[in-house]
Amino acid sequence: MRGLTGPLLLGLVVRLAILWHTPDLGLKIVDEQEFAQLGESVLRGTGLAWDPGRPTSIRPPLYPGFLAGIWAVAGEGNLQAVRIVQILLALLTAGFVYALGRRTFGPAVGRAAAAVAWLYPSLIFLNFTLLTETLFTFLLVGFVLLSVMLVERPRVWTAAACGVALGLGTLTRSVLWPVPLLLCPLLVGLISGPVKRRVLLSGVVLLAYGVVVAPWAARNTRLQGVVTIVDTMGGMNLRMGNYEHTPEDRMWDAVSLTGEKNWVYALTQENLGEAITEGQKEKWAQRKAIEYMAANPGTTLRRSVIKFGDFWGLERSFIAGVQQRLYAPPKWFVLAAAGLITLSYVMLILPGSAGVWLARPAWQFHLLLLLPVLAITAVHTIVFGHSRYHLPLVPILALYASNLWQQRRVVSRRAPRPALLGAALTVLVLLAVWIRQVALIDQDRIRAFFQ
Repeated sequence: MRGLTGPLLLGLVVRLAILWHTPDLGLKIVDEQEFAQLGESVLRGTGLAWDPGRPTSIRPPLYPGFLAGIWAVAGEGNLQAVRIVQILLALLTAGFVYALGRRTFGPAVGRAAAAVAWLYPSLIFLNFTLLTETLFTFLLVGFVLLSVMLVERPRVWTAAACGVALGLGTLTRSVLWPVPLLLCPLLVGLISGPVKRRVLLSGVVLLAYGVVVAPWAARNTRLQGVVTIVDTMGGMNLRMGNYEHTPEDRMWDAVSLTGEKNWVYALTQENLGEAITEGQKEKWAQRKAIEYMAANPGTTLRRSVIKFGDFWGLERSFIAGVQQRLYAPPKWFVLAAAGLITLSYVMLILPGSAGVWLARPAWQFHLLLLLPVLAITAVHTIVFGHSRYHLPLVPILALYASNLWQQRRVVSRRAPRPALLGAALTVLVLLAVWIRQVALIDQDRIRAFFQ
């Protein structure tokens, strides 16, 4: 990993400086508070529950379990200990990115992409929150690395590790749970050797994934009275992003609507006085969302375009937190951080998306790298998008961006016209998304930010 020493030291110094200044930083985001509450419940031996006797399936279990494990050693509620462990996970993720890049593009690309993943401002910010991004990114990159290793050198232990990593990622964020349905048939076509061996290794991946996920799915299904694989948020989120009152400027904010506009209002009218489980509530929400989408295809298509734009929109989690007075750093730091976050994203995503067309690795690796990008994007385009949700994909895009930079002279001379057209259209779509966001959606917030 020669050549990475400088970026690694810089990223570590930045993180240690932030850690030094955040000993009193509490849990500012509602999701953080819920994860902490669930982590404390796991630590106290009552399982994933809001209180003793109130078990829940509202969240995937791994991140609360991760918090509980840290607090079992460092003391309950020790937020700085969580942040230190997340910094270590981010460092390991950078190592995974290097290994992934070395196998798919070459050592130079691996080093550059690892540096990007380690120094990326929004990922640094999330190391200091009690949110799933740091753990999920670690597991997602680890899963992709193992899938590449499996195709590169098919072995049973690699297949098992790949399935375990995918299962753990799924138990961190349920967006991954359908991926085996795409991955396993794909692996049958990508793994070399006799068909019987290809099917066997793909089956090992699926079996290992099932061993990790099945016990939790069984627990949820018993608890909720309906089949519930990972959590009960999926159908609820689908409903919030697809009903008559979904706010199209910020679709994820449907949860804040009250009265008759609340996403669950119709359920309360249908089940007056009748107790139902979280799982039954989710199935109702899922059914209603699908009915609405089928009855309103034009609205659904328009909203899907907006959700895609929200998912790949400019990153604003830190800036929004400052505007909501969740964080109160010095003004100079806020301005510098806002500029750096925006510039870093634009400088990554434009060459990264163009590199998908113009600077591809071997086709087998290209498919494996794109699988999580396309799968996660597709889910959020249907449910609802938020720019925070694309952050775990940053390391993969960093690989393509780094390779495009390394191969820029070759690409400029030899790129086929369809690839150039695809890259140009992708860049234009992203620019249109950002112009809409700045000029139409966030104009008032941007003006208020500089006042």
